[in-house]
Amino acid sequence: MKKLQMTLSGVLALQLVLAAGLFWQSTSRQQAQAQPTQLVQTEADALQRLEIAGDDNRVTLQKIDGQWQLPELHQLPVNSDKIATLLDKLTNLKSNWPVATSNSARERFEVAEDKFRKHLKLFAGEDNEPTLELYLGTSPGFRKVHVRRADDDAIYAVELNSFDLPSEADTWLDKSLLAAGDIQRIQGPDYQLEKGDDGWIFTADDSDESPAVDPGKARELATALEKLRITKAVDEAPQAEETEIVVHTDTGERRYHFANADDKYYVRRDDRNQFFEISRYDFDRVMDKRYQDLVLVERDEEEQTAEDDSSMTQKEDAKS
Repeated sequence: MKKLQMTLSGVLALQLVLAAGLFWQSTSRQQAQAQPTQLVQTEADALQRLEIAGDDNRVTLQKIDGQWQLPELHQLPVNSDKIATLLDKLTNLKSNWPVATSNSARERFEVAEDKFRKHLKLFAGEDNEPTLELYLGTSPGFRKVHVRRADDDAIYAVELNSFDLPSEADTWLDKSLLAAGDIQRIQGPDYQLEKGDDGWIFTADDSDESPAVDPGKARELATALEKLRITKAVDEAPQAEETEIVVHTDTGERRYHFANADDKYYVRRDDRNQFFEISRYDFDRVMDKRYQDLVLVERDEEEQTAEDDSSMTQKEDAKS
């Protein structure tokens, strides 16, 4: 009897040891899975190409000679801040405990091969095969998205936004591509302006004494060219008369050609054989300036007094 009790006690002790071992192994595995891990384990500098598909569109971003470009859009440059922000977010993506792992969940969260919101391929070096593929799906909350690696069943909720990965080429385009920078001289259809120590002045004027330049209008013209923003690239040149504006900066001379047709507004520059659309606002700020528009109109004392009286009356009416 005593021998039987000892045997049963030994069996019980063995079961307890096995149970403790299984519990420890399960807990260790869960803790390891719960630890945040990098979804993208490639350094940002190593990435050479991104392909983004979604919404029936597809765009390729490729680093060529150290600069990110749009190879399918005339190799135009990508917005450097936009691509840097995306790469930083991707290389810092952390995955915690997966929200699901089943095939049905892929469909539900829209991270399946044939049902997704965005499909991202990342390429490093000269490899033709992607280093990593990610499927982005529905959003579980503010600035979060469900994501799945193509080589994994696990679906995670990560801090990322689908809007960070547009699949249209024009949204990646560097819109400041044609901005002139600091301008020293502007030559228009019937005027030449030069920036002096005291502001803009007319040059190459046939008259004995050049009139004063309206500082506000000259500043508006210069700013429009210095900070010119394009909206999209155009495949075909507009069938319209072009107006040339020549600017001089510290880096040299640039010739702009402006045109409008069918209520659309265009510009090209001599260093690129490519037309771009621009806003009507930017177009008008450049093209509504001629010599007479840039001349400062001196008002006599009576006009100034009348304007001041009118302004004072409006203020008193507003107070009453």
